[in-house]
Amino acid sequence: MSSTLIVQLDMRTLCQEADLTADCVIEIVEHGIVEPSGQTPEDWLFDDQAPVLLKRAAKLHQELELEWEGVALALELLDEVQHLRSENEMLRQRLGRFVQT
Repeated sequence: MSSTLIVQLDMRTLCQEADLTADCVIEIVEHGIVEPSGQTPEDWLFDDQAPVLLKRAAKLHQELELEWEGVALALELLDEVQHLRSENEMLRQRLGRFVQT
């Protein structure tokens, strides 16, 4: 029997973890970059990956001076690149079993 611990952060805790204001978090949520559960900011709950994603989004927004729509696209593309790299590495390992060097 295994149990999975699900960590959820409320808005106040998330803002502290990500070192962002509530207004900034609301703006990021409005652009679909992070999707909390709950109907209003007071009720929102975020998973334990949200602080990392929020920090990345805020960094892209500030350092590259991207609009939030651009940040959303950049994060999506970075996630896709990471997925493709992981898949490529797995395929290289599989291929390595059959190819003699």
